[in-house]
Amino acid sequence: MSRRSLKMLALAVLGIIVTCLILIMFTDSAARVQTRQQAGNTGAPLVILSSPTDPYYPLAEEIAAGENAPIAPSLAEAIAFQPEYLVWVVFPGALSDQVMIDFGLEMQAQTYAISTGIISGSTIDKARLLWERRSQVGSEKIYAANMENKSALIEARILEFTDEGVVQGPLSELAFLAALSSADYLTFTGHGGNQYLSLGKGVSITPKDVPALDAVVIATGSCQTFRLWNEDSIALRFADQGAAAYSGFVYSPNEGFLIGEFDGLPFRYTWADFPIGHVVQVQSRGTLQGFANFPYQYLLGDPRIALQSAPPYQIVDDFMEGQERVLTLNGLPAGAIPIRVEGGAVYQFIRAQGITSAADGDPFYNSRLQMVNLKDDKLILLVQNGSDVTLRLRPRAPWYWFLLDTLLDSLDYTFLFTQQSSGEYLALGFAVIPALWAAWQALRKKLHRQQAFLALGTGVVVSLMQALYMFLRLEKVTIISKPQVFSLLSILAAFILYFCGTLIFLQSRRWVGKVLAVLVMTFDSWAPAIFGFFALLLINQLGFVPKFGIHLYNDSLALLPAISFLVTFVLFGTLFVCLARIYIRDA
Repeated sequence: MSRRSLKMLALAVLGIIVTCLILIMFTDSAARVQTRQQAGNTGAPLVILSSPTDPYYPLAEEIAAGENAPIAPSLAEAIAFQPEYLVWVVFPGALSDQVMIDFGLEMQAQTYAISTGIISGSTIDKARLLWERRSQVGSEKIYAANMENKSALIEARILEFTDEGVVQGPLSELAFLAALSSADYLTFTGHGGNQYLSLGKGVSITPKDVPALDAVVIATGSCQTFRLWNEDSIALRFADQGAAAYSGFVYSPNEGFLIGEFDGLPFRYTWADFPIGHVVQVQSRGTLQGFANFPYQYLLGDPRIALQSAPPYQIVDDFMEGQERVLTLNGLPAGAIPIRVEGGAVYQFIRAQGITSAADGDPFYNSRLQMVNLKDDKLILLVQNGSDVTLRLRPRAPWYWFLLDTLLDSLDYTFLFTQQSSGEYLALGFAVIPALWAAWQALRKKLHRQQAFLALGTGVVVSLMQALYMFLRLEKVTIISKPQVFSLLSILAAFILYFCGTLIFLQSRRWVGKVLAVLVMTFDSWAPAIFGFFALLLINQLGFVPKFGIHLYNDSLALLPAISFLVTFVLFGTLFVCLARIYIRDA
């Protein structure tokens, strides 16, 4: 082996070691994603939060007296009670961006989840009516409305869920308002803002459009709808018009990282010990993995609201197998199923057999299983197709699990999700540049036949390996809640990049050219990493930090493709060392 080959091989080995260290360091630091540790069961189950100077404080006193619950004048004093539920009675004008940010940061710092519901309204009487509607919620009429989402392969639609099945219809203003006025529970995914929900181009639901509602529970994944202090707040209008609860975001979420969204109906099977407030806490943990730097998903209404009277499953087995606790559940319907495991907080790793696995401290989002600890118990939201489920709980994840799970998440995000989110067109457009270079070299007769054969073989083999990976992982992707499809166009773009990248390497005599060759072949990973980095920099540093001194978004969307870039850079570098030996030997 030549000295140059030895140097490149040494660099490849060093790159693998550095990549592994980065992955381990990142997964260890993921404890900031709201890892919940075991806590005692002392304290009040419900505490009322309200400032004595708040105009709605008399309502807080009424609620506290009726529930025989303590009332706390500050969040710190409320948390000191170690409650399971916190009801925040507040005048809308007392809220602001800074108040909501501070509240979210304080709740994020807690050692276990506290389910919070805000009781408010445009007047104190309407806030009181919101509170009283907690016992009027039904569970018969359930709808999911989805605005068109090309990256999720979803057309504009409204789904009605009945005992006989699912009825799908087109999404229109008339259909949405009809469903809203009759629904017991309705979810919506699509664009939004403080004063509207968007159903499509030129069609929006504004506060003046909201009809009289019948104690409906509404959940949205839309941008900035939970801004009660702003004029014409759509969330406040829902409450004033008769909603029993509303879940939404203060700031813009990144769609695809809210477990159960689109048609999973995460509130549908809530029950007394796992009500909608607990579901919001579990969903919020997923947003912290997917995009959010702090929690900003909130619930308007009583967090103890549940749509069902009993759990949607039966526990038929619960036993220990060594250090593992094994639970078998049957009778589960399809959808997002809320599961409460008593005494489960001591287990940091869960494998739902045949579905997925997850751990406390996961660095990245899992679309099929999210969990938080609530004192001694484990709250699990599991998305499945309706079958018996076996859960295996372990005190610790297997030693290899974090590394493997992080790597697969990164590769799935890079080679599957980004490709169907216009990444395939970007890759194909970029591939034109090295393709033109290769054509120019061929016209000038500077390409040797052996170089062309090696490049062609490399392009075919590596692109087929990528296609095989995509095919095998298609039904196992958990990094995003959006459905995934196999993209032939991305494989075509990959072949061109791999073919041309190999030619550039074989033609180059200087290290700059060889590095450029690897960069051509790893375009699919470094391009979204750079885009994510600069997008986050723009939003965080220029938009949010100057106002509030904190980042709105975390680094996940840049780190996911960056990890796959490091891995593929090392792999292609190693491949080129081997190709160089073959080429030099045969030449």
